[in-house]
Amino acid sequence: MDSRIREPARELDVIDSADIVVLGGGPAGVAAAVAAGRLGADVLLVERYGCLGGLATGGLVIVLVSYGKRGEILMSGLAVEFLDRLKTRGTVRTPEWVKMENPVCDPEVLKFICLEMIEDAGVDLLLHAWAVDASVVDGRIDAVIIESKSGRQAIRGKLFIDCTGDGDTAAWANVPYEESDAAFGLGLDWRWGNVDYMAFRDFSLDQPEALAALRKAMSAEGVAYPPKPAWRDDRTWFITATPGNALDVRDLTRCEVEMRKCAMRTYDFYRANVPGFDQATIIDTASQVGTRESRRIVGGYTMRDEDVPGGRFDDTIGTGVTWTGKRAGEPFDFPYRALVPQKIENLLYAGRCISACHEAHQNTRVIPNCWVTGQGAGVAAALAVQNSVSPGDVPIEAIQRALTDSGVVL
Repeated sequence: MDSRIREPARELDVIDSADIVVLGGGPAGVAAAVAAGRLGADVLLVERYGCLGGLATGGLVIVLVSYGKRGEILMSGLAVEFLDRLKTRGTVRTPEWVKMENPVCDPEVLKFICLEMIEDAGVDLLLHAWAVDASVVDGRIDAVIIESKSGRQAIRGKLFIDCTGDGDTAAWANVPYEESDAAFGLGLDWRWGNVDYMAFRDFSLDQPEALAALRKAMSAEGVAYPPKPAWRDDRTWFITATPGNALDVRDLTRCEVEMRKCAMRTYDFYRANVPGFDQATIIDTASQVGTRESRRIVGGYTMRDEDVPGGRFDDTIGTGVTWTGKRAGEPFDFPYRALVPQKIENLLYAGRCISACHEAHQNTRVIPNCWVTGQGAGVAAALAVQNSVSPGDVPIEAIQRALTDSGVVL
């Protein structure tokens, strides 16, 4: 039997257009759309799920690493505004007893905050629409192709910002990119309620031998550890990691199945054996698989391991913070060139898929750092449209001035 089929050619309806089309409503995409919208740009944000926030909300990656060694804020701009809005609603805290102090938040409130900021910035929003291809004409993206319950359609734009995390436009538009095997590339997180986290913490500190015995049993039975502190003491959450390729639908399926089975094994074990968890209830498991690494574009500059931390660049668009290794909590610059791809003139990248080597990527990809690159891309895109030039031709001094006016400390 033939292993391939041929689809008939067809014309697609163009259902919308905007000066700036942002693909992906995760941390980078929301920040990019808000930043561009606040500068008066006509912006459309396209998101495949039914909520905004990406892995910070639907993925239940609710610890906002990395803000600094002891909880100090080294970032600025939208990365701080998101945090301040969570604080105003009392839905974030920084557990002071954790080795690396970082804020933990309520993802449901963060969903609302993202929506609130998008609407206030005048951004048009399209949910439940998955961008699947691009129409490229003379080195420019003319339109992106989307699939949804409304069928296969097209959206035109003057400039596009890829915040898909996976750098999807790179595959469609022949933009150079790299991939690396990630030993623990996928994961699926979950949350529990009705726990006594402080009782568990006291047990783990006061009875190390009993804890060691429990952990040995957990390892033998395939049970997750540790339960992490949440934004309140009657909640906990688990973050998981498993090998897999985020661009392979079978790996994504395997992760969903195996990690949900692990979640139930873990739940049964903790209720029966772990202090503080005998009355635990399941709140939810993540609605989307957590992805740590997939495509990384090759831009005007590729961030290196020695740049993270410590990298300082004349074309900086914001400060990021490391969260791994001996120098965790130290700052570094994001160079604008790492957001500008090769070959396509009207395209920028932000978030997990910017130009960085595998080692540097382990720190550039985390949520607050994605807010930083998203804001930089959004400001640059707005200026490019206002001046009818390609993103690579916007003077860096103009981008930095606009970022500074928006509250970013460079």
